[in-house]
Amino acid sequence: MMMTPFVRIPLSAFATSIVLFAGGGAYAGPQADAVARVVTQHAVPAVLDFSAQTKALEVAAKSDCTAGALAPAYNASFDAWMGLQHLNIGPVEADARGLTIAFWPDKKGMIPKALAALIADQDAAVADASEFAHVSIAARGLFALEFMIFDDTFNAYDQGSYSCELVQAITHDLAQTADHIAQEWTREDGFAATLTTAGAANNQRYLSETEAAQALYTMLLTGLENSAEQRIGRPLGSFEKPRPKRAEAYRSGRSARNVMLSVLAAREFAAAMAPETPQKTLEILDEVVTKLQDLDDPSFASVSDPFGRLKIEIIGQRIEAATDAIANDIGVPLGISAGFNASDGD
Repeated sequence: MMMTPFVRIPLSAFATSIVLFAGGGAYAGPQADAVARVVTQHAVPAVLDFSAQTKALEVAAKSDCTAGALAPAYNASFDAWMGLQHLNIGPVEADARGLTIAFWPDKKGMIPKALAALIADQDAAVADASEFAHVSIAARGLFALEFMIFDDTFNAYDQGSYSCELVQAITHDLAQTADHIAQEWTREDGFAATLTTAGAANNQRYLSETEAAQALYTMLLTGLENSAEQRIGRPLGSFEKPRPKRAEAYRSGRSARNVMLSVLAAREFAAAMAPETPQKTLEILDEVVTKLQDLDDPSFASVSDPFGRLKIEIIGQRIEAATDAIANDIGVPLGISAGFNASDGD
């Protein structure tokens, strides 16, 4: 089936149209203004950046698919994903795209099994994008690529090998998924419009400004909670049994960076959504970023050392403190609270 080519909308024009609607429509109010700011200043730039970076990764893989050559473009794509991953609604949520992009935590070790099976069988799906879109999600996305690029069991492949073709198939699939997300956010009747027309008669998803604002507010809080509970909590394990190899992206040395980028994304999100400068929220999130920069432990290996563990625990505690500040800086003045989130309990 032919896919509609993704036509990028200039961000400045897109932002202007949304702001004009929020400022002059019958449904404008503090909540609608907050939603419009998040869409134009945070969400749309994030989805466009992720699309651009994954396209560059695909191009890089076509030129030189070997692990060493591909690492920089891979890291740039993962950086871009961290600016978007917390927006797990709409186009990211559809068709389990978020899970396809980032299959983590992989509690049963499915990723290396799925990759090994494809390589052992020389599965022809790598030559057909429509077929590859139906392989196990464990063999797709950023974490499958992490194994192919950074794990010694998989990364010693040559240009032109089956593993090279597999890497190229993964990068193409990732770029396509990112383009679909960007297109569905930014087209005329896309998800950005759905959010910013909340309460309009023809909007069947968000029946009021409050619903749209609450959906975004929930994503903001959930993103921070996931960083504290999953990205930091999983490698911490218990004092008696720390689990450093449960850290997100430890093979590529991105564990601490992912937390930092997720916090920076939350900072940008909060600053856009708040009716006034969210001083306490920004202060705490800036403190977290400084602590992560000073940690000098990219993979959270120091959870096995009592002193290093304490530093990481404090970072998690400060992230949790930021959620309380957000409630006061954003939730109270906008009159909203967190609602149900599909990732609760994961």
